[in-house]
Amino acid sequence: MSNKWKKAVSALTLAAAAFSFAVATPQEASAQVKGHLSKVQVIKKAPVYTNYKKGKKTHKYLKKGSVKKVKATATDTKKKVWIKVGTKKWIASKYTVVITTTAQRKAKSSSITKAANQAAKAANKAAQAASQAAQSASQAAKAAKQATAALTTNQVNQAASSQAPAGSSWQQSRVVSLAKAQVGKAYVWGATGPSSFDCSGLVQWVYKNAVGKTVSRTTYTQVYEGVNVTVSTSSLQPGDLLFWGNAAAPYHVAIYVGNGQYVSAADEQQGVILATLSSYYWPTVARRLL
Repeated sequence: MSNKWKKAVSALTLAAAAFSFAVATPQEASAQVKGHLSKVQVIKKAPVYTNYKKGKKTHKYLKKGSVKKVKATATDTKKKVWIKVGTKKWIASKYTVVITTTAQRKAKSSSITKAANQAAKAANKAAQAASQAAQSASQAAKAAKQATAALTTNQVNQAASSQAPAGSSWQQSRVVSLAKAQVGKAYVWGATGPSSFDCSGLVQWVYKNAVGKTVSRTTYTQVYEGVNVTVSTSSLQPGDLLFWGNAAAPYHVAIYVGNGQYVSAADEQQGVILATLSSYYWPTVARRLL
């Protein structure tokens, strides 16, 4: 191998080593950094001088790995950077690396302050949302309490009625006539007429179109309308509503048309039918709306 080739290989090796050290180690204190040096770490045993200008050695050394606060920095006539780490204690920057700078500390402090402000804003928004939710819940509870009180009062008043009043004969006749006219039409769950019905939809549509009376939509609410009637053929009158199932939440309703018969939107197979009361399928509740 020629001397030129050896020198080239040696130069490449040194360059690679220098590159590796530059990548693997922190920024040297002698390099220009943003902000004044704040702390440095000794990476090699560093001799201590009394001054950076022709200072004398103190025969003291800083150990490798030790961290020092920077009191001041200076550059001598040979452009060599020095770091003051104490009273009359100077070391060459080549023995150190930068740990932090004042600019880095300020940036870190600013970042922490910004994060704290954002967290405070988020907490404030969460508190406002919780307060609004609490107010909404309170209003809903108040409305529910008022509705319950109104329903209870209505039930008490109805129960207090000792005898159901007799309905108007012409109104009864019109309800019965219109109810019977729907026999044979289709049953569709949720339908309210006029071509198809479910049980409560039939009641609502017949009363509205026969006598102009507004009736609520479901069996659960219709069972509380009007006044209570004894469920017997001797007490029932045409136009009375018949309910099956739980008295507080019945599953089916029909219109009594007299002579022990009723019109009902039964189911999808039967549609709207005219049926006769049976002991095997006897109503649990009867209500009079007329």
